[in-house]
Amino acid sequence: MRKGYFSLVLHAHLPYIRHEEAHRLEERWMYEAISETYIPLLWEVNRLSRPLGWTVSISPPVIEMLADPLIQERYIEHIEDTLRLIRQELERELAQKERDALLFYQDRYQDLLNTFLHWEKDLNRAFRHYKEQGYLDLITCTATHGFSPHMLSEQAARSEIQTGLNCFERHYGFRPSGLWMPECAYTPGLDRILYEEGIRYTFVDEHSILNADPSPKHGIGAPVYSPHGVALFPRDQIISGKIWSSVIGYPGHPDYREFYRDLAYDREWDQIAEFMHPEGLRYDTGLKLHRVTGETDQKDYYVRDWAWQRTSEHAADFAQALGEHLDAHQGQDFPPFLVTAPFDAELFGHWWFEGPDFLGKAMERLEGQGIESISPAIFLERHFQDIDTAHVAMGTWGRKGYAEVWINERNDWMIRHLHQLEKRLAGVVARNRHQDALTVKAKRQLIREYLLAVSSDWPFILDGQTTAQYAANRFREHILRFEETERRLDAEELTVEWLDDRYREYPFLRDSDIEPDVFLTAHDYYVAVKREKSWNTDAILLFVRQYDASDRPASELARRLAAAGENVYVVTEHPEAYRFEEGVHVYGVQVTGLPLVQTYNQLAALNLAFLRQAQALSKIVDFAVIHNFNMETASAAQAIAKMKELPLVSNVYDVESERSPDRSGGLVVALKRLEGDALRQSAVVYLEREESRHGVEQEYHVEKKPLRFEENLEKPYQHVTNPKKNG
Repeated sequence: MRKGYFSLVLHAHLPYIRHEEAHRLEERWMYEAISETYIPLLWEVNRLSRPLGWTVSISPPVIEMLADPLIQERYIEHIEDTLRLIRQELERELAQKERDALLFYQDRYQDLLNTFLHWEKDLNRAFRHYKEQGYLDLITCTATHGFSPHMLSEQAARSEIQTGLNCFERHYGFRPSGLWMPECAYTPGLDRILYEEGIRYTFVDEHSILNADPSPKHGIGAPVYSPHGVALFPRDQIISGKIWSSVIGYPGHPDYREFYRDLAYDREWDQIAEFMHPEGLRYDTGLKLHRVTGETDQKDYYVRDWAWQRTSEHAADFAQALGEHLDAHQGQDFPPFLVTAPFDAELFGHWWFEGPDFLGKAMERLEGQGIESISPAIFLERHFQDIDTAHVAMGTWGRKGYAEVWINERNDWMIRHLHQLEKRLAGVVARNRHQDALTVKAKRQLIREYLLAVSSDWPFILDGQTTAQYAANRFREHILRFEETERRLDAEELTVEWLDDRYREYPFLRDSDIEPDVFLTAHDYYVAVKREKSWNTDAILLFVRQYDASDRPASELARRLAAAGENVYVVTEHPEAYRFEEGVHVYGVQVTGLPLVQTYNQLAALNLAFLRQAQALSKIVDFAVIHNFNMETASAAQAIAKMKELPLVSNVYDVESERSPDRSGGLVVALKRLEGDALRQSAVVYLEREESRHGVEQEYHVEKKPLRFEENLEKPYQHVTNPKKNG
């Protein structure tokens, strides 16, 4: 096996172009992506049928459209129309090479239809299946591909990230640990939001790493940690360019299919009219019968066998070049050199028709070269301790590396509107806290309109001047829809029926995907807290994994404290998000993400979920003390106590050696270290029994710090040095 790794990342994204009315030209973008990219990639994954190390990012607009019954039915109609067109063409007198090309397409479109029906029209199900088989890894993107560097507020960036993750989790059943940031855009501070939302890695362009401070020891040969602990994987431009560069890349070879020559423009109108737009517009049929041939307009017919053979040669060339690239860096250790190659998925198949074939064959050639293909998630599992930390400045993978594509004389007018929407959203949610279900539904619709407007696709299209009118119209439409919804909300003219009609026009995201108060700013929360001070001041925050467990007096203590007039909040592991019982606010959290087989990872996910809930609560509640009832949640309790500079109280019912008497080694040592850190930060430690004291002192080495051990929970906070109220 060669020293070093290769990591392929494919980002599948289109703007949300689903329309109720039929024959929208833009909707054909989705059909083309399904036919030329998504299904052909699935074919390659299925053909190879083994772990590939590929990471596929599927954006929420693509996920939602793949799951949309209207899109699914229209796609079948599209395929059937294309097959009918092919049959009609084959009845004509044709040159043999032209006929051969059409016969190739006939077989291919029938295969597309068969595959689509095999997965019961739901390609999300297909991607999920191959993920579950372990053949590839899946991540997602922000809700609508918003360009985060141009967002005015933290709340706007969080709404994009959080909503995108919620949508993905609803469809795929787990929350990914990685996230594709649109356009590989990174700005300092974004990593904090990503970390708080459970994201552990994302991608940047290589110049972001090369210009980092301090300069990373391994350059672009390894990711770096951001200041908040998110791993940033750099794009390797040399290897990426080998695949895609218009100068040195493969797709321009004369044997490959010519993208710009479509049958629709080679036929008289009468011959194809019934397959064109009802209003008399020509559009691509997808039947491109010619090959690149050369730099002139004279194109020869496409010969599938030649193109297929060429992909084999290019795959072998790529594997050899990658091997030489890794050999040139074989001196790197801890970690070995990593080549990260992220691409837009639609480059393969749609733009480079033979791209999926090339990728599949390249994977076979990598084996021959002894090159290991690895996902970022697996790389981090192996080498999390070998990564530098650096400050990375703003950067993107766009033209010239920064924001020129998304702010220039063609599209800069959009930013003013988006910033105004952000401010107005903050005002709307602040004015409408604790409102009825109709108002909450209205707030979610306002956020939905904002998200649909903030898509980076609209300024991108305006920059390229391709379908600029559509992009500008869609942007203005969502601004107007936002304003009308807001006006009706303020005038108390809203009805559920009106909001449902609005949703049906763009049924993007379920209401459950959208947190209605995500735009509530810290200042707005402060104002809200002032209004409800009786509930939200001097509160006690209890962490307990099982609130009602009979062997833990957590619920008994919480109810007693509440009866004594304390504001008691509990965070516990439970499917019910919130309940108020006997004066106690009980917030349930659930561990999201893949089923984790490693104990350490399970604990990390649990603590992350507890910490996220505590952080959200701390925005509206002024806590006086943190009380942790379980050693399993000690890290989260310690973290929130440290963040808020609050005293920490801990209960110890058993130590690690009692919970896992048969285990030893690094995992046990690591767990003890985590729990010991929390105990040493505790102002008071309550023991279930006095005889536990010696074990705690020895096992967690807390004897070095004088601790107060108590057994009496009647007045649990009387010895806390800085409580705002005593129990």
